[in-house]
Amino acid sequence: MGFQAVSIIGNATKDAETKVSKDGVSYVTFRVAVSGTDGAATFYNILVFGHYGGIIRDHIVKGRQIYVCGKLQVSDKGYISVIADHIELLAVPRSKKAKKEEEEYKEKQTTDAKVK
Repeated sequence: MGFQAVSIIGNATKDAETKVSKDGVSYVTFRVAVSGTDGAATFYNILVFGHYGGIIRDHIVKGRQIYVCGKLQVSDKGYISVIADHIELLAVPRSKKAKKEEEEYKEKQTTDAKVK
């Protein structure tokens, strides 16, 4: 008997999508990028089957930090995917508007400090 487990923490590279397999099974898929210590990223295809996929689909958006635990699956074509058993939604990406407002605030603080 063997045991296989994969745990990763990374950021979604795009919003999650619902797809249907050749057998008519509905599932949710997305990709997660995990940065290595050398700065290079490794990309993982994540598959979520059943009702759980429908629940988390709307929460997986580009840039969202996610913890995924599951097992590896290798397709007939050699593609490696993670079949998710457990997903935790971590940090939410800041919107472009929020980033711009923060930059404007910092710039104003710097300008005000120079004037005094």
